[in-house]
Amino acid sequence: MPYSGKAAGISACGGFLTRTRVAALALAAVLGASGTGIAAGIQSASVPVLDAPPAMNGTIDDSWAKAATFSLDTDFTYKRAAGEPTRVYVAQDGSFLDVAFAVTQKESKNASQVTNSASVLNEDYVGVYLYPQGTNGIAYGFFSNPNGARFQTSSENSAYAPQWVAVAKGTPDGYTVTMRIPLDVIRSGGSTSWKAQFVRSTVATNGVSVWTYDVRAQGPEDPAFAGTLDGIGLQQQSAARPKPRLQVYGLGEVTTAANGGNTSRVGADFSLPITPTASLVGTLHPDYSNVEVDQQTIAPSAFARQYAEVRPFFTQSASYFNQHYSCSNCPSTLYTPSIPTFGQGYALEGTQGHVQFAAFDALGDGRSDNAQTLNYSFEDPATAFSVDAQRVGVEAPGLSDVASTLAAGYQDQKLHLFGYVNAGQDRGTNVTDPALGNYSEGGVGYETSTTFAQLNLQSVGAQFDPVDGYVAQADINGYEFYGNKTLNFSPNAPLHAIAADVFYARYNNRFDQLAQTGANAQVNFDFKDLLTVHVYGGNSGIRVFDGEFLPFANNGATIGYKMDSPTPTFVSYAGGRYFHGKLDAWTYLATLPVGRKVHLGLELDENQYLTSWPGEATTKQWLERASLDWQISREASFDAGVRRIVGPNLPNSFEPLVYDSPAVCAANAYNPGCYVNASNVSLAFHLLASKNEFYVVYGNPNNLSTEPALFVKWIRYIGAEKGT
Repeated sequence: MPYSGKAAGISACGGFLTRTRVAALALAAVLGASGTGIAAGIQSASVPVLDAPPAMNGTIDDSWAKAATFSLDTDFTYKRAAGEPTRVYVAQDGSFLDVAFAVTQKESKNASQVTNSASVLNEDYVGVYLYPQGTNGIAYGFFSNPNGARFQTSSENSAYAPQWVAVAKGTPDGYTVTMRIPLDVIRSGGSTSWKAQFVRSTVATNGVSVWTYDVRAQGPEDPAFAGTLDGIGLQQQSAARPKPRLQVYGLGEVTTAANGGNTSRVGADFSLPITPTASLVGTLHPDYSNVEVDQQTIAPSAFARQYAEVRPFFTQSASYFNQHYSCSNCPSTLYTPSIPTFGQGYALEGTQGHVQFAAFDALGDGRSDNAQTLNYSFEDPATAFSVDAQRVGVEAPGLSDVASTLAAGYQDQKLHLFGYVNAGQDRGTNVTDPALGNYSEGGVGYETSTTFAQLNLQSVGAQFDPVDGYVAQADINGYEFYGNKTLNFSPNAPLHAIAADVFYARYNNRFDQLAQTGANAQVNFDFKDLLTVHVYGGNSGIRVFDGEFLPFANNGATIGYKMDSPTPTFVSYAGGRYFHGKLDAWTYLATLPVGRKVHLGLELDENQYLTSWPGEATTKQWLERASLDWQISREASFDAGVRRIVGPNLPNSFEPLVYDSPAVCAANAYNPGCYVNASNVSLAFHLLASKNEFYVVYGNPNNLSTEPALFVKWIRYIGAEKGT
């Protein structure tokens, strides 16, 4: 079962970014930072005001002479002095924050990304994290790779994409980056003293150089241990009230008569600030025809698959929901992909001091899906604490469902010890016995930047299954342990790091029958030459849909090159006892450079289920995929994808095998045993320029088969920019 908690990116500051690298219980990791010659303590700097904007051409010249300067002296990964110099320059002019980095790097640069994208964070990069209201409120990040491709994040909106400047230039001993960030795209609440962290990541050494360092920090971006920038925005006071945003779209669709015929649509989304840190959000006639990431997979899974949400109305407030200090095998009361297409939606979201809040109502044809959440969090270098309440409701003809949860947690930052409790209940049409609609969990753990261990007790009632939620397995009562330890070696050593995971779980059902077991381990070896080897093994048992207790093993290995980069290549095998037989699963993936801006991805997945069980058949299913990524410019990209899936779907624990029953498979081609022979072709061009965004799309990569439709879409942002 998957672990999820603070180590998976859920933190007291609202789940901004991953706060920890999880690891097995070991106090030595906490004590190992002493005597390494690193600069200790939390840094601060005053941000001077320049008379004119400094040069923004990737060159640090005399126009930066009056900027505040400091070095990134500590390598957070290795807990010692940084191996190579990184100089940072910070200033402001009018309503802009100006930042420059001078990077010394003797290793070859890892930077293939040209278009602005989240892939920047998987290459060499420099960046700044900003926390205008300290550990509370909205958190931001601005990053650039050595090509000048940029990426930005906001804990308020996963679609945050304002216009800002990042220009990079190579130098004889490394590279430089100059940044110009508009202050009016940051919701500071009027604060002029911001917590901040500056970082430089180097793939070849696995190192992360930082401005401010404390041994208690659980990640480079941990806001409790960030430095402070004073005097920001004193001249322009732009943070008093952010701009409202109206985004209007027009869409034309050309398709066959069998697919609905040609059509056109218009609609709008809006965001209206009501305080400096809170907004009313709405959507009218929303459209979701934008090209999305291909989420099709045949990877073995004992449980129902989870898919990423792509609809803007939900991604805008996603970070406020499903908050808990920690959890394991988490049942989520809000899983927005469960919400069907709706016609209009309204939401309220924001922060006020230590409080975060959000609420929405999605209105469809005779149906309302709504949710509300309220979170209080506090964090400083000594303690961290949070408490969260959430309610999710569904009202439709013949259906009523309300799921409520309460979660709280506390951590001693010095001792690295934490504890938490979560509780919830599901009530409505599908819950015939309230005693079976409850959920509870409590646990204790130990957490540092390289070490994690947690033991928890959990109970999920047989009827705790929220209509708008996701529960991997109901009717379980038992315990679970998860631990992870990372050992980081020298950046010049052939082996950079070893990370080991261990997991054990045992649950019974309400009849005191064994419902789920798990005993798994994994060891990852990360080498200097960007080669990665993962070795894993274990056996899980799950009581399936008809009451049988069956195995779902996962033994194998992965060998990969540049695994975490935009251009990964790897071979992976997993196998062992599975359902009533044996499973062999292979994945082959290669990413090939066709040109400086063009990459070709090739993938082949193959599953073979071997069984002699009466009524079952030995089957083989494979997936073939090819994708072409052309990064035309910083703002524009073109992608093409071709995919084919052939063969019967694998069995799992939550649905019975049907073996190509015509009626069942016609209703849902993904049912286990249904034979699939489907191909999909999709093409997409995307351009985001200033306050205009354009899409030209053929097909839909998320469909099993090609959708014969051509979409042309134009979005105009009026007022504030995209995601702000």
